[in-house]
Amino acid sequence: MIFDLRRLTAPGVAKTKKTEIMKNSMKILLVAVLASLGMASCQKAPVEPVEPAVQSESVRIQISSPDAMATKTIGDGTKATEVYYTAFVDGRPVASLQNRVALVDGKAALDLKLVRNVCYRFVFWAQAVPQDGEASPYDLSEFYTKALVKADYQGKANDDSRDAFCAMHEILVQGPVDETVYLRRPFAQINFCAADYDMLKHLGLHDDLVSEAWVNGIPDVLNVLDGSVSASGQALGDAHFSLSAIPSGDDEYITVAGNQYGYVNMNYVFASEIGETVSAKAGMVNGGCNWQTDLLPNVPVRRNYRTNIVGDLFSEHATLQIIVEPAFNDPDEIVGL
Repeated sequence: MIFDLRRLTAPGVAKTKKTEIMKNSMKILLVAVLASLGMASCQKAPVEPVEPAVQSESVRIQISSPDAMATKTIGDGTKATEVYYTAFVDGRPVASLQNRVALVDGKAALDLKLVRNVCYRFVFWAQAVPQDGEASPYDLSEFYTKALVKADYQGKANDDSRDAFCAMHEILVQGPVDETVYLRRPFAQINFCAADYDMLKHLGLHDDLVSEAWVNGIPDVLNVLDGSVSASGQALGDAHFSLSAIPSGDDEYITVAGNQYGYVNMNYVFASEIGETVSAKAGMVNGGCNWQTDLLPNVPVRRNYRTNIVGDLFSEHATLQIIVEPAFNDPDEIVGL
């Protein structure tokens, strides 16, 4: 808008008071119009800053528990049928990455969207689904937030549904990811194996045989994030696995160091990667007949290893030997004590 003030007075005409008043009025009007235009421009809606789009990548995580062994049913790796998972970033749990999925033939897959240039620490816990309203032997109430699993050791003996697997897997997202996570047992398996089992069998005392076990000085809490084990109380705890039928069928006998024994008791307990020692004993009952081993001190246990206590469990003056076997899927490799 342009105002030509020169036209307010004609050339050569003396200024009059009236024309001076008109000139001043037009100046005031011009200032007001310009001021209003300036105010309008200041009141223009501000431009909102544009946040850069969060870059994400497709991530596929394949989960695999150990391959099943063809000739065994106890410890064959097939009892775990669902896997729980959660993720942590800078030590904080990510609520949107907390769930559980089915394990089919020991395998599952997760298809996720994760933020680029972020390091995720995933933890996994695979276990059996409790049957017929039974409570799970594992408390997962703090798994999603702290990666903790607490074991209840007061269940029955010879219960392979306690078999479970876990892993921690770290992923730094810098592009599409397709990785496989292999789960491993966090337990030691403690077995009592009878060299004199056939003697009992010849007397017909094996058919209704039940057994129980006591294990002292064991941790009951596993931190899947860092792999550590600890006690929920002030000291390591004790377990009593109550009377239950001994292994049967394909599991009636167990081979240890090339020798065959009657398989009379089996249980799982948390153990560390480096191993520790516990105290253990077993008892066997058939009707009015009772047998019980002495409490054995300094029994070595180690994560994902079998500890086999072998000897004459039903005979007088029994001598017991302890043999530790590594890697559940490699039962013939022996580690000398």
